[in-house]
Amino acid sequence: MKSKAEFTVRLDSQLYKKLLYVATRENNSLNNHLLHIIRSNVQYFEKNHGKINTAVIQLPQEDTQEETTKNEQ
Repeated sequence: MKSKAEFTVRLDSQLYKKLLYVATRENNSLNNHLLHIIRSNVQYFEKNHGKINTAVIQLPQEDTQEETTKNEQ
């Protein structure tokens, strides 16, 4: 089973409502709709720039994300 990452996304309320609307119209959950958008974007990027080697990319630490959030406030 693949591991899954979780993260928070901040959206203005109008964009959030529009995403919910589109997902609902396509009989999809918001999560699955966003995954489709993200996968399509990555696929487009890799088509134009080459395959991304995820083995060399390190995920940010949770503590770092919390610090970033505190610094933004």
